[in-house]
Amino acid sequence: MKKLRVDLRSDTVSTPTHAMRNAMARAPVGDDVFGEDPTVNKLETTIAELCGFDAAVFVPTGTMANGVAIRAMTSPGDEVICGSNSHVYLYENAQYAALGGIQLHRVDENGNGCLPREEVTRLLSRPRDLHFAPRTLVTLENTHNILGGLVIPLEMKEELLAVCGKRGISTYLDGARAWHAKITQNVPLREILSGFRMASLCFSKALGCPAGSVVLCGKEDEERVRFLRKQHGGGMRQSGILAAACLYALDHNLPDLARTHRFAKRIADGILKSKILSSLNPEPDSNIVVAATPPGAAEAIVAALEGLEIGCLSLTPSKIRFVTHLSLTERDVKYAADILSAFGG
Repeated sequence: MKKLRVDLRSDTVSTPTHAMRNAMARAPVGDDVFGEDPTVNKLETTIAELCGFDAAVFVPTGTMANGVAIRAMTSPGDEVICGSNSHVYLYENAQYAALGGIQLHRVDENGNGCLPREEVTRLLSRPRDLHFAPRTLVTLENTHNILGGLVIPLEMKEELLAVCGKRGISTYLDGARAWHAKITQNVPLREILSGFRMASLCFSKALGCPAGSVVLCGKEDEERVRFLRKQHGGGMRQSGILAAACLYALDHNLPDLARTHRFAKRIADGILKSKILSSLNPEPDSNIVVAATPPGAAEAIVAALEGLEIGCLSLTPSKIRFVTHLSLTERDVKYAADILSAFGG
C-alpha cells in the first residue's frame, strides 16, 4: 500500500512525536519479568492510582490484555457473555477457545453500545443444569469501536453492573479507547472504570504510543494476571522504553485528545455532503465515523479513496470506517473532509 496523505484507517497508525521518542531514549530500564524495570513500575503505579485499581500490569497489546484478563477471571468450560460487535468476539482469532477453553455467548448491543440489561438479566437467570456451561463473566467495550466510537452512558453501565453483582457475576471492561469516554463525558477515568473486576486501557490507539496496554485488577488477581501474561508471551524485558512513551502520553497527549473528536465531526460533516456515502453517526461520540455505501460497494470505495490519498477500512461489504488521531493536522482533516463532501458527485 502506498503512503497515504491522510490515513484514517485506524488511530493505530499514529506515530510517536520527537518528544515522545526522546522520553523513550532517556528511560531508565531493567528486567521487567523480574520486576526490576523502574519505568514500567512507575507506569503501573501511576495508572493504577489514576484509575482506582490496586494494580496495573503492562502488556504489549490490547488483544493480549483482553485475553489475559478474561482468562484470569474464568476457567476452561466457562461461558462469557459479550457483545455481538465487540472486539473480543470479532477480532481476536478465537483466542478464548484456543487458549482458554472458553465459550463466548454474544448479545446484540443496544443503541449506546451497552448490552441490554433485560437480556443479560435473562441470560444470568438460567437455572443451574449439568447440560449448560457456567456463565461466569460479562464483558463490555467502551468506547465501542465497530459501532462508531460509542460512549456508554454511566447510568447504563451502573445498571448492568448491578445486575451482574446481584448474581455474583464478574465483569470486565475492554477499555482500549476509554480515554475518549473520559473526554466525551468529562469525568475522571476511575468513574468510567469503577465497578468492574478488571479493565484494560490501550496506549497505542488514542494516545499515540508505539505499543502498550495495561490490565487493571485487584491485588487478589495480580499474580494470576502476571502468570498469564508470561504464558501469552508478554513477559518483556527492558520494556521501560515502551512504558516511557505511555507516561509521556499521559502528560502530553491525553490533554490534547479532544482535538480528535473535533476532527471526527468534520469528517462526518464531509460525508453528509457526499452523493454516494451516508454517515451512520453524523454526531460522533468520539473519534470514529462510520459510513454506509451502496450495497456491496465498500471495498471499491475504499480503493477509490486510496487513489485520492485517503485511507479508510471496510467493516462490511456496505460499511466503511474513518478514525481520527493525534498525528493528523488541521490541513489533513480539511483535505479529507473536502474530498468526502465531493465524493460521488
